[in-house]
Amino acid sequence: MNSLNCPFCQIDKKRVIYKGKFSFALLDIYPVSKGHTLIIPERHILNIEELKVDEILDLYETLIKVKKGLNSFFNCDGFNIGINLGEVSGQTIEHIHIHLIPRYKNDTNFPFGGVRKVVLDFPHFDKNFLKDRFFKNSLTEKEIEELKNYI
Repeated sequence: MNSLNCPFCQIDKKRVIYKGKFSFALLDIYPVSKGHTLIIPERHILNIEELKVDEILDLYETLIKVKKGLNSFFNCDGFNIGINLGEVSGQTIEHIHIHLIPRYKNDTNFPFGGVRKVVLDFPHFDKNFLKDRFFKNSLTEKEIEELKNYI
């Protein structure tokens, strides 16, 4: 995939909730929790090794700033932060990005293990379950605008 076909390189700037020097943040269109956000480098980068030091520092600063804003806005109980590298890890867009996922008490019946659970099978984890969860976790336009004030 090149930058002309990349959804992150062709993003509607109205979706951006924060803009750093070399990165930006936007809410995931398929959120697994309220406030699920992606932190994305501006430059089209396929491999994490291609990131320059300035880009890494800016990604981290953007991550921290957005995390603080999400925490203030949602009063989160925790966070999962992750990067999927390669198709087998679940990466669907060939442009490096960081998932910042707010967590809330009782948001799952089995929170133990955190990121270790990504390789476990969940029999109830079907398309309808995902669709319902995505709709439940999506923010309204008003909430998005309010959230921007926290970042």
